[in-house]
Amino acid sequence: MTPQGPDASPAPDASPAPDVEPELGSGLDIVAVPLELGDPAWVFPEVTGAEVEAVRHALAAADGHLRGLGAHVGAVAGVHYGCQRFDGRALASLLGVLELDNGFTFVTALYFPRRCGFDLRWGPPWVVEADITRYCPAPADCGGHPLADVSSEHDTPLAAARAFVDATGWLRQQALARPRSGWLSPVSDPACAALPRPKPAADR
Repeated sequence: MTPQGPDASPAPDASPAPDVEPELGSGLDIVAVPLELGDPAWVFPEVTGAEVEAVRHALAAADGHLRGLGAHVGAVAGVHYGCQRFDGRALASLLGVLELDNGFTFVTALYFPRRCGFDLRWGPPWVVEADITRYCPAPADCGGHPLADVSSEHDTPLAAARAFVDATGWLRQQALARPRSGWLSPVSDPACAALPRPKPAADR
């Protein structure tokens, strides 16, 4: 995992989740729950004691990195829980997505790789991923052009949460390496196979 740069924003203070019961999805329905309303036990069911606050602090730091990324490109970004509920149990991943109008997309996630939507197993391992992709404008449907990515697996909640901080910090540093205008300019890949091609003169 690429380490954070020296100018990364300091982690905001992590505060306990408020005593609010968010509406969670059921079955295959996934509901986005703001980070401050979520519970780390949805992702790490066995985390207890002081480790809970350490995980909360790490997740708050990851959220701070994404907010800093968003501020650089003039957009709103942050971390949220993608949560489902099965038989009264909440299962969640941690997600952060920023999509720009010109096709640049920043994505980061922390999750347990379940076999299907009804798989009730938990980590370890937990997977942490982050990537930057550029999607060509309509009418192309190219599936995107990957620009950069990082990925890692972790056996403990705290290691996974800290890797999530590193991954979001890496995304932020990638964004800061280019001026805002470089991310907001209209772009497309002229070599993209999904873009329509002019017909040869003989076929016109």
